[in-house]
Amino acid sequence: MAELQEVQITEEKPLLPGQTPEAAKTHSVETPYGSVTFTVYGTPKPKRPAILTYHDVGLNYKSCFQPLFQFEDMQEIIQNFVRVHVDAPGME
Repeated sequence: MAELQEVQITEEKPLLPGQTPEAAKTHSVETPYGSVTFTVYGTPKPKRPAILTYHDVGLNYKSCFQPLFQFEDMQEIIQNFVRVHVDAPGME
């Protein structure tokens, strides 16, 4: 039977309200139906899922998802996932 190994877990300090964990990178892709803009927060990591968002009608990713991702309990989640926010054409 293998022995248990002690692992150091370092707790990161939570972000302050309004503080973002990393800079956003905005990209635009031309499609046959027009340009689609998406914003990426974080760095993609191999074998880790991403959080993909698509906003509601009449909104953009900031107005739709910013309150959710600024919520205190979400800080631990967004530190471990890359987020991709897709803007509908014409809703940027």
